[in-house]
Amino acid sequence: MTPAEYEGLYGTRKKIYYYILRQRKPVPLKKIQRDLNLSSPSLVQYHLKKLLEEGLVKETQEGYVVSKVVLSDYVRISNHLIPVSAFFASFFITALMLLLTFLYKYPLASEIFSAIVISISAVLFAQDVIRKYKEIKL
Repeated sequence: MTPAEYEGLYGTRKKIYYYILRQRKPVPLKKIQRDLNLSSPSLVQYHLKKLLEEGLVKETQEGYVVSKVVLSDYVRISNHLIPVSAFFASFFITALMLLLTFLYKYPLASEIFSAIVISISAVLFAQDVIRKYKEIKL
């Protein structure tokens, strides 16, 4: 999906889309309203209509399912959405822990520099992971 097409997916509509995406079966309108604690069925219906128009979801007899997957920077594993940056963050955090272990035994200036660089990278990626989880938090 291009950035221009993706602009319509924000706020409540984005929450509804990601909620339906995480489900393993079609989701009825009332269940979406109840699980997302939305004020009325008409609010859910409005956003579902927009998602239908954009071709992101489709209606079945049992409820709504995602018809087009839009996961910018996410990987879907089973029923979970994981930001791609989570893999980078875990790599850098592991590398930092290993480097700190070696620094304790063999303190060298270049290793201290490496520790600083890895620390900064790990913090930046971890912040990105937290921000992306907040975006899809239900």
